Amino acid sequence: MQNRSFLFYTGAVSAILLPFSFEWLSPLYGLILVGIALLLQGDLHPNKWLLLASAAFLDWELISIWWSTHRSEGWQDVIMILPIVLMGLIVGSKSKEVEVKMYRNWALIFAYATVAAWSWTVAESLFKSGWVQYNDLELGGRLGIHYQSLYLLVAAFILEASLWDSANKKYKILHALLIVWLLFGCIMLSARIHLLLLPVFILVRTLDLLQGKIANKKKASLWAAGIIISMVTLMAVLPGTSRRLTDLKNEWRSMDGMVDGKQTNHRIYLWKYGWNVANKSPIIGVGNGAGDELLHEALQSCDAVFYKKKEPYYLHEFKYDFHNMILQNFAEGGIVGVILLLFLFAVGFLQSQGSWRYAWALFFFTGMTESLLERQAGVFLLAFLILQIQTRNSSTKPR
Repeated sequence: MQNRSFLFYTGAVSAILLPFSFEWLSPLYGLILVGIALLLQGDLHPNKWLLLASAAFLDWELISIWWSTHRSEGWQDVIMILPIVLMGLIVGSKSKEVEVKMYRNWALIFAYATVAAWSWTVAESLFKSGWVQYNDLELGGRLGIHYQSLYLLVAAFILEASLWDSANKKYKILHALLIVWLLFGCIMLSARIHLLLLPVFILVRTLDLLQGKIANKKKASLWAAGIIISMVTLMAVLPGTSRRLTDLKNEWRSMDGMVDGKQTNHRIYLWKYGWNVANKSPIIGVGNGAGDELLHEALQSCDAVFYKKKEPYYLHEFKYDFHNMILQNFAEGGIVGVILLLFLFAVGFLQSQGSWRYAWALFFFTGMTESLLERQAGVFLLAFLILQIQTRNSSTKPR
């Protein structure tokens, strides 16, 4: 059965639902639809590396429940990551059945949907409060600041790549303006990992363009320089962003102890105690689902005081995850689990093309400060990244 229109529209639905994250219409439904559409397309064309990485990752998640002291939580974790591995198995089985033009269209639809969701969020905040309320800036009311900032930057990468596509000349000015709006949103949200990474990514992207075959390399250099200068200026001028960077400096100063009555960032303590949990079983881990529970138990002995506005609190008063994707995986699955996770990311990065490679890299580095695979927003985005994997066998015929 060959039905390209059905495949395109299901992928489009998936792309639209991701950034909006409606409570009444989960992005999961879009991923299910596009998965079904892929299964209905043509014959099997295995991508052995993607199949192997997806199957191995799932198998270890299942096996590591065996020695977990919290098996029910382990099964919940397996259910959480199912969209990733199922999409990997489906795409790995049907690697020739998606046309290159369809990938581009899905990417642009995701970028436009992200722009629309972000614009609606800002407008809603202005309408309710009369100003942009930092705590209200969450796409769909469900994506936290780090996740939302991640979505905005992925959309910006997609639109930036379209600037050098000769087939999209009439949209170049529009896309340039949308990129500026998305990057401005990233600065407003002030997820500090992204404020630090973005100039680096822009520099790497510029070097990538200069080594390529784009027509006007001078224009690419000026574009990158203008974006970086504008970003740095906005970071210094906008009160919210400059305050966050000041907080970052103070947290760096206080890593070895309290400075001026304040502790360092709570993630530092989560990583310290999380590392102690991981060291209990470094080869195979403490078992899937047990990590967060053991971390919570370990934090009972943490006497560091933190403040929410002026209210003091201790870390053991809340149920935290490791706030680090690799450390979380190391604690629960040991070094074996880390190797399998890195294998999945390596396959995704190497087999993706263009802006999606930058998206894979950004997802990975964002995972150094967030347990992205513990939240649906991270899982759904990674499943969508896997959907975009293009192999050399992908059809180049127009849709």
